[in-house]
Amino acid sequence: MRHLMIFVVVILASALIGGAASSTSIDVHANRKIGALFVGDTDRHTCTAESVHSRSGDLVLTAAHCLTGATGPFTYVPAYRAAEAPFGRWTVTSVYLDPGWLTGQDVNRDYAVLRVRPEPQTSHRTLESVTGRGFAIGSFGVGKAIRVVGYGAGSGDTPIGCHGRTREARDSPTVTCRGLVDGTSGSPWMTGRATTIGLVGGYNQGGCVSFISHSPMFDADLTALIARADDGGPGDTAPPTGAAVC
Repeated sequence: MRHLMIFVVVILASALIGGAASSTSIDVHANRKIGALFVGDTDRHTCTAESVHSRSGDLVLTAAHCLTGATGPFTYVPAYRAAEAPFGRWTVTSVYLDPGWLTGQDVNRDYAVLRVRPEPQTSHRTLESVTGRGFAIGSFGVGKAIRVVGYGAGSGDTPIGCHGRTREARDSPTVTCRGLVDGTSGSPWMTGRATTIGLVGGYNQGGCVSFISHSPMFDADLTALIARADDGGPGDTAPPTGAAVC
């Protein structure tokens, strides 16, 4: 997921990619649209995911590299905080990936749409009926003020967040936002309360230093992937191994 480098490399990267950190991540209130993503039968979460609005009401979005090489099961816990699950635990039943990620792990297609159901499945509740309307998908643009909220890898913890302004570097969306450590892959780039224009991922699985994050490009391909997931057809199998990073 996120990869941290030694201090000297961090300073060099700052000089090369540009910009001082806009803010430092701090503990924030849990957001019912954002949750921790658990991979495998464990109490340790390793990525972040968020609800996206759909007709079916049961879709979440994360970084595709979070699933690469993983066998599951995958569990989503919205508003996770201090090991509590105030809106329940949700089992991932299907994974949908862009063809560009499946065939070549295109960094601008480093997103996955997940279909979820409540655990245990005792009713026909949808995620959005429990946590509210999911995020709308917006378009990336340079100079947009965003807020990033997610979870560092671990257990029994709280979400962290920071603010930044978008740029473009290495042909990918970029934001300077200090402290987005391992586990924050998949965290939404929010403009306001209702829209996300990116997520931590993409180039080098989100970046090699903790204060510079990247995102895959949100465009018509992501919209099409969400629509395919919303139709409820067969899902995809993530690649068994990921590309080398950093």
